Amino acid sequence: MTRAFAPALSHIWFMSYSSRIFIYGPVGLLLLIVVLYSVFWRVQADTLSARLDRANGGEIIPGITFAFAGKTVGGYPFQLDAVLSGVTFSHQVAEGETTWRTEKLALHALSYNLDRYIFEVTGLQSFERPPMKQGGVPRVIYATPAIARASAILNNGRLARFDMDLWEPQAKDATQGADPKRSLSADRAQLHLLARPDNTIDVAAQINNARIGAGYAATADAELMLPLIDLRAKLTESSALDGLAAGRMSVADAAQAWRERMGALKISDLTLNWSDARAGLKGEVAIDQAGRASGRLEGDRVQNGKMPMKFGLTLDDSGIRTAAALPASATRP
Repeated sequence: MTRAFAPALSHIWFMSYSSRIFIYGPVGLLLLIVVLYSVFWRVQADTLSARLDRANGGEIIPGITFAFAGKTVGGYPFQLDAVLSGVTFSHQVAEGETTWRTEKLALHALSYNLDRYIFEVTGLQSFERPPMKQGGVPRVIYATPAIARASAILNNGRLARFDMDLWEPQAKDATQGADPKRSLSADRAQLHLLARPDNTIDVAAQINNARIGAGYAATADAELMLPLIDLRAKLTESSALDGLAAGRMSVADAAQAWRERMGALKISDLTLNWSDARAGLKGEVAIDQAGRASGRLEGDRVQNGKMPMKFGLTLDDSGIRTAAALPASATRP
């Protein structure tokens, strides 16, 4: 009788063994994938940490020194998050040192896609420039944005797109003895750059509800309100900046190469809205031999629904100057 039940018992044992494979096999495979991915993430995180350590205190591009005081790396399982504290970017020239300092800088990337990066800064931002005259005090600006984010997309190691978004930025002149009315603020400020295959870069910028303190405004007794500043432009001869984007060329050398190729910022539309007027301008801005922006923008200005007036902005070594002329209709044939 036992011999009669033997085939049945063998079949039951085989089915039980097969069931264990189907039950525990996928679980084991999943655990193996998790372990392998965890190893992959750890390698990516350690590589990023090592790259940051190698860059600390050295030049990230010619002439620009990068340093930080503290670092943490996390973001498991799908992100790489590096948070740096006490960050400094500095550039030394004959006139002195230009420095940007931020309390914290965070870098975010997907562990499986390192062609896109997101940056965030928090805390006090300070910008220091050499004094206007030899022996003077350095010029310092303090900035405190509520939220400051930027993103960069790379294509074959080349910067393809850059976006920056600042919410409620506030800045003031912190130079020793500076006028306390020298301040700037806005509800929001954005900058967007997009590289095109025709050797140009599309530029879009917008500032909402800008407030320029009386220390900077021409009136000197009241702050200037600009509900909207909107720019649409195209940067020509962008290939001259490839060395800068790749970290092989200094900012000064890239600007010089761009100027020698007759590069310019061709502004197709600059919209300026005041509380009681608006203006639409277009023109070109380039870099002169002294490294300063120069050019002229022209268009019409309409105030309180009146007849449009010719309006212009001139950029030269003395700064930005405005000019208004006859009504626009008076200049037309």
